[in-house]
Amino acid sequence: MTQTAWVLSLTQFYLGLGFMLFFLALELGLAWVLFVLRVQARRKNAALLAYRFWVRIYALALIVGFATSLPLLLQLGTLWPLLMDRMGEVVGPLVALAVLTAFVFKSCFLGAMLYGQRTLSGAAHTTVVGMVAVGASLTAWWLMVLLAWMQRPVGTLSTENHYQITDWAVLLFGGVAPEMFGLLLTGGLMLVAALMLAVTAQRTRARPSDEGDRTVFAGATWLLLLMIVLQLALATQLGRQLLPVQPARLAATLPQWQSGPPVRPALFAWLDVPAGDSHWSLKGPALPQSFLPPATESGPPATVSNYVLTGLNELIGVRPPVWITFASSRLALVFTSVLFLLALWAFWLARRLEFEPDSLSAARRNMLRTSLWLALAVQVAGWTHLLIGSLPYAVEGAVTFRQIGAAQDAGTLWAILLVQLVVYAALALGFRQLLGHTLRYGVVPVARHRGRA
Repeated sequence: MTQTAWVLSLTQFYLGLGFMLFFLALELGLAWVLFVLRVQARRKNAALLAYRFWVRIYALALIVGFATSLPLLLQLGTLWPLLMDRMGEVVGPLVALAVLTAFVFKSCFLGAMLYGQRTLSGAAHTTVVGMVAVGASLTAWWLMVLLAWMQRPVGTLSTENHYQITDWAVLLFGGVAPEMFGLLLTGGLMLVAALMLAVTAQRTRARPSDEGDRTVFAGATWLLLLMIVLQLALATQLGRQLLPVQPARLAATLPQWQSGPPVRPALFAWLDVPAGDSHWSLKGPALPQSFLPPATESGPPATVSNYVLTGLNELIGVRPPVWITFASSRLALVFTSVLFLLALWAFWLARRLEFEPDSLSAARRNMLRTSLWLALAVQVAGWTHLLIGSLPYAVEGAVTFRQIGAAQDAGTLWAILLVQLVVYAALALGFRQLLGHTLRYGVVPVARHRGRA
């Protein structure tokens, strides 16, 4: 595989993976928010009004998310045909479980959730909504286990270039799977909270707010703040797990150009990768001890002063794209900090206005809409660092993407990438247009005998 074909193949794969992760996170977060609203709806009519509106958006995200996942499944066979030969016993069961959960477990309850509110009792419909949330969580869990195993393989043994599962419990619950699932869940809830603030600000611009809008406005401000804090904690824990076993990612993140004791991380810098140097660097605090490998039974404990970190000069050929790995980590931190300040302001403003969105000025509505773009930017930067920072490996430290890739013509890959961009742009535009239609017309009443919510 040539360098151009390799880059184009990865671009196609990560583009599809990124779209799938975005809608999967949005679907996962909305599923649990809808369950909470449905539980509250048994006592508060305001929560029922909010549920009836947001369940439409959940159905929309579910459909678009399903459409974005199909190209990714095809790419596993067309772009990486040797993947199943090397990792089939790990990838096959996890993908099968995800598909089974999505198409059987979750979909069986989805129809009752969307169309059975008027024909089921309140308790039964609440249970159905909860089962949909559980199904969405299980689907996301199997996929996160697979991505986590590729980042840090555990519970498996490689013999003759073929992986076999030795411990299902370690594979499913060990490694970094809990942290990655937590990041997806908190990221989804963060996106949902920001979307709720933006949608509420937009809806109440053209029409007076109702009890459902006020309930969403109050809950979203709390939720956004809480999820930012939880995601920061999970991202820190994931970094502690991954950086010691991924020296190339650590070297690119700092950046560490020469082997030796870990340098102080550069908060901001201009990287001259060919020369192996940083310009206009602003140094931050020293690397914490917890980000180094644990002490061994023999020899002195590893400390920041005596630990020798492999530099980028010794990792040529097996190091990730240095600029993208370095910049994405900084952008994720900057976007998260700005979003946290905006969330604090939104919480203060909502309490001051007694959670009445009608009192928002035009400038404040625009600020709340900005929170959605910031939440999206946080997710893009964070997942970019996580996925790009593990290159060129498909399985960390063992299998590279070149080893499982197919010999592809660059012209064909360019054409497919162009088609993929058009399709995903159409899906994103369609999601935006249908969301705008829902904002404009809201929940349209239907005949009671039809059994729709």
